[in-house]
Amino acid sequence: MKKSWLSPRPILCQLCDQYLKDIFIDGKTSRGPWVIMCAGCHSMEGVGLGIGKGQKYDLTTLEKMKGNN
Repeated sequence: MKKSWLSPRPILCQLCDQYLKDIFIDGKTSRGPWVIMCAGCHSMEGVGLGIGKGQKYDLTTLEKMKGNN
């Protein structure tokens, strides 16, 4: 079963307000709340990937991506 993003396609990172490129992460931040973030903000503010941490999606296909990066 493929796992896809079901909400409207996100456009901006909710942390830095820059346009998303290639991928986005729906994830928990070190500050607590969950946000849609770019890879750069995730590397600085994210708590990781996986259940209870965050999920990475391809911005073009909206398919969930495998891996921990």
